[in-house]
Amino acid sequence: MNLKFRLGIALRYVLTREQAPLSRFLSLLSVTGLVLAVALMAVVMSVMNGFDREMRTRVLAVIPHVSVMGAGGLEPSDLAEQLLSNADVQSVTPFVELQGLVQNGKQVEAFVGVGVSDPSSWLLPGMISNDKPKPGVWVGERLGQRLNASVGDRVSVVIPDSGDQKARAYTVTIAGWLSTQTEADDALILLPLQDAQRFVGYDSVKVSGLKVQLQDVFLAPWFAQGLQYTLAPTQYVRHWGMTHGNLYAAIQLSRDLIVILVAAVVLIAAFNVVSSLVLLVTDKREEVAILSTMGLQPRAIASIFLWLGTLIGIVGSALGVALGYVLSISITSIVARIEHVFGVNFLNTDVYPIAFLPTDPQAGDFVLVAFIAIAACALAAVYPARRAAQIAPAEVLSEA
Repeated sequence: MNLKFRLGIALRYVLTREQAPLSRFLSLLSVTGLVLAVALMAVVMSVMNGFDREMRTRVLAVIPHVSVMGAGGLEPSDLAEQLLSNADVQSVTPFVELQGLVQNGKQVEAFVGVGVSDPSSWLLPGMISNDKPKPGVWVGERLGQRLNASVGDRVSVVIPDSGDQKARAYTVTIAGWLSTQTEADDALILLPLQDAQRFVGYDSVKVSGLKVQLQDVFLAPWFAQGLQYTLAPTQYVRHWGMTHGNLYAAIQLSRDLIVILVAAVVLIAAFNVVSSLVLLVTDKREEVAILSTMGLQPRAIASIFLWLGTLIGIVGSALGVALGYVLSISITSIVARIEHVFGVNFLNTDVYPIAFLPTDPQAGDFVLVAFIAIAACALAAVYPARRAAQIAPAEVLSEA
């Protein structure tokens, strides 16, 4: 009879023999704790991946990767062609930037305006409530709520005149809402390019700058640095890292810290296996002694409990990963429903870059979580296994 077959029989013998209630309860508790810890870590990693994805795609779709600006405006034709010839550039969009106040009745709010020829080119699909060409301006959803305005309402925008200390007021019609689910919804207004040029006093060929979207957002600092040397003295470059770089770094740091903390929870849950296996060894002393008298070596007996710890890790990790995946793909809708039912907002754009809880489950993260849990359980089983191997059969059987 080979060793592998004998170990299989011994493992089944230990597992199928009647177990004390306390030992059975602790075993169930250790597996349950491991399942919940693994599921929690999987969900947390998916949520942090979601924040990272939304920062790169949603937030940086509203904010230019790189902006080429000119003091007093610039004429974009030649420069736009030069930029588009670069393989790293995805798109170039001229825009006019302005700030001021918007008034609807007695409600007055500050706004940041961007004049573009096509609002859909500035945002992602689905961020504009009415994407059909229509005269008027597109207003951030939460800004519109504070103004108590509706689509079709005529509101006044007050723009300071850069040439003197006066301000000029214009009347515009709200053509639709912007719903980016970012901080832009609190202040952004998209205007037709011609209207924005007229409001700031530019002619039909002059704009504030060019929005340059890159194939890779992380190339922005190096791209901007190289581009600056090719521009005229009155032109300058901004990139997203200057305004949102600290926010992205904070998200990455938070992700790393939270993963470490939750990994500690997984390790603690895994080491609960120690207490359950130690109690199991005590409960199964007679069975272990009988196996020893049947010729099973101490090393083989130790391997039984090492396999038990590993088996607990495999079962707990499998159940935890399955539960974590189900929660990860549904956590956004669950949180949204809770917010709707109780009338609360867990994520406010005054603090967070987006107004909803994102999630991005990745297979590699689930594999990593499962590996950590299984390895921790196997390591936790070493001490109970050594104790089982040191049981003296003669002493145990004489006490029986």
